[in-house]
Amino acid sequence: AIKLNPAMFPQILEQLIHDVNYDDEIRKQYKTAEMQLVRTESVEQLLDDRLTEVDTDSLQLFSDAASRSRPSTFAPEAREGTAKFAGLTGTNARRIVFIVDASGSMIGTLQIVLDELARSVDQLSPQQSFAIIFFQENEALAVPPADKLIPAEPQEKIRALKWVRETVIPRGRSNPLAAIQLGLRLKPDVIFMLSNDITGSGQYEIDQQELLATLDRLNPVNAESGRRATQIQCIQFLDPDPLDTLKKIAEAHSGPHGYRFLSRRELGLGVR
Repeated sequence: AIKLNPAMFPQILEQLIHDVNYDDEIRKQYKTAEMQLVRTESVEQLLDDRLTEVDTDSLQLFSDAASRSRPSTFAPEAREGTAKFAGLTGTNARRIVFIVDASGSMIGTLQIVLDELARSVDQLSPQQSFAIIFFQENEALAVPPADKLIPAEPQEKIRALKWVRETVIPRGRSNPLAAIQLGLRLKPDVIFMLSNDITGSGQYEIDQQELLATLDRLNPVNAESGRRATQIQCIQFLDPDPLDTLKKIAEAHSGPHGYRFLSRRELGLGVR
């Protein structure tokens, strides 16, 4: 019998996802193969959930984008004390918050983001904790409990991702302010924020200068250390923002390496 260490399962799963010929027959073979896997029940459930529920076509788009990026910066395996999302890396990160746009502009592509979110959460160690917050209209939609971080234990990861899959449906227009305020109240080391249009439009539009000033007030520079308590790293998703709002947020709250534009072309979705 072949014995595998549980630590190898993320690599096994990653290889399956990256295989463009991966199909139901391979999945069946994996489940019925005569391998005695040395693993805990929680890791077994996590692996099975990822194999059966993740949209592999969407993940392949992220994988294709990764192949055109520097391999070391696109969602590689995280080391303890780091967190990674869509090609960005937060260091000295024990407390992590993901803030994601769930407005109508994400219809048709949110699943791609959720697949990447699942990979990022899966890579967190038990010594880390996390929150997942979506913004929709003027509301913050957070994985419960919304008032505290979730320990990155296997069963908690499964529960959080299941809640996201069953609850979050993109709709309407959005203002990110409530989600940002909630995220910063949790006192994270790093926030990853992804949006197609962070300042919104119509009745939910927020002025760029107001948003930047609010963030400056909520996450100020420490006079002694010259640093902010929370790194805020930003992903501009699908289409460029003429105002470069997320880029300006990242430069002020994380530095020049805290921003990424993930375009339709890079994801293989075509250009509008």
